[in-house]
Amino acid sequence: MYEDGPNPTQLQSLPPGKKPGSVPPLVLLHDGGGTTFSYFLLGSLQRDVWAIHNPKFWDAGVWEGGVDEMARHYIKLMREAGITGEVYLGGWSLGGFLSLTISRFLADDPSHDIKVVGILIIDSPRQIPRKDVRSLTVGPQLSDIPDLVRKSFDNCDKMLEDWEVPSWDAPACEDKPVRIALGGKFMTIEPGTVLYKPLQGGWGLRPTKKYAFPQTTESPKAPPPAVLIRCTERSPKAVADSDKPAVVDFFRDEVLLGWEAAYPDFIKGVIDIEANHYNVFEKMNFARTDLVTSFLMEGLEILESIREPHRVAAMEFF
Repeated sequence: MYEDGPNPTQLQSLPPGKKPGSVPPLVLLHDGGGTTFSYFLLGSLQRDVWAIHNPKFWDAGVWEGGVDEMARHYIKLMREAGITGEVYLGGWSLGGFLSLTISRFLADDPSHDIKVVGILIIDSPRQIPRKDVRSLTVGPQLSDIPDLVRKSFDNCDKMLEDWEVPSWDAPACEDKPVRIALGGKFMTIEPGTVLYKPLQGGWGLRPTKKYAFPQTTESPKAPPPAVLIRCTERSPKAVADSDKPAVVDFFRDEVLLGWEAAYPDFIKGVIDIEANHYNVFEKMNFARTDLVTSFLMEGLEILESIREPHRVAAMEFF
């Protein structure tokens, strides 16, 4: 990522021997700092991988239309880069919100030639407008970060002051069970359950709350299925002795980071990682970056099982 450089930037290519078009590309959206440097650290994800940075990062510009304007612009950037057909979206923090927003805009406009078939969320707690939680939380302790990154974070906080994630009017996967092939094992995710991998132990099923959709006569739109990487540690707070959590930790103790309370049960898998929201991509921590890479690969395996149920059925048969 550099000023006047390509945006999106292609980080990885489909490995030799893999048939072009055999797997959807992954497009990763920037976090609140506006940069995509963290995604350059990832190991191979066995597909084309693109990253979109905030094009206003270099001049600390403000998106007058907020997150929605940003998301619509990024759809334009993807199309201009030739990214079409089925894609996975993903991102860290704000990148998760952008992935959901882009998905909704694309679902609302059938003229678009991009279809989001899954989302990888890297520790994006459910967004509640900042004005609604300000008295209940404190800011994070952010030190030793470049001025442009700090300004980008400030602009992000302003955008999230009143903004809410776009709603959906139908459950993911048609509210039907989905069969998953994961690490050579087969599991069924029933509606009202989620695959969960804690810090200790392997994958298992965990019950979740069901979301009640309002009755509508319009053509309902359902979110793509998602996998969430959830940090288990709390972030350093600007007010260290406060009994209030940092804003990103408001739902830290909930496995789905608050999403099940007021959103469709679109999250099909959750993977815990021993990190906090701000150091999950800690520079020079190669072991953790390798872990994030492996978790993203597991998330893609889950999403591809949902995208290609016939392949899972064939694997079971043989």
